[in-house]
Amino acid sequence: YLETLATSYQRLSAPQDRRACDVNALIVEVVRAAQGHQHVEFATHLTANLPHVIGDPIAFRRILGNLTANAVDSLQSKPGRITVSTQVVERESDQTAIRITVADTGRGMSPDEAGKIFNDFYTTKEGGTGLGLSIVRRLVMDMQGALAVESEPGTGTRSIVDIPPRS
Repeated sequence: YLETLATSYQRLSAPQDRRACDVNALIVEVVRAAQGHQHVEFATHLTANLPHVIGDPIAFRRILGNLTANAVDSLQSKPGRITVSTQVVERESDQTAIRITVADTGRGMSPDEAGKIFNDFYTTKEGGTGLGLSIVRRLVMDMQGALAVESEPGTGTRSIVDIPPRS
């Protein structure tokens, strides 16, 4: 447990390799690696010619890998679907963002659960550290991004990451 905890906190260090990243290519890579669960159907809906973002590709893989793994876990070994999508969105003050959405058809969460998922050490998984989503939140914030979750019990969850495009 302590080794996992130390490794998780080590991931909080500032990204070292900030460069232009092709988010769609990273998603394809992460989804390909996540496949292999017999009960999970993966789909991607990726916007063509998506602008690059500036960030550490390893951090992006951690963000996408964690959100995808959580989506798989939410299915609780039952048949379900996980869809990862990208799009360009207009945010407040007419700022453009690259939106990455990881949606699942899993168990969903109550508003109370959803309100706690980014807190350190909060977990609903047996053997979980409760650091995965707090690390994701920190990595997204390091890229001047925003992270949100929409969830409904019995329906599924949508994790939404908005990152500014490369200027």
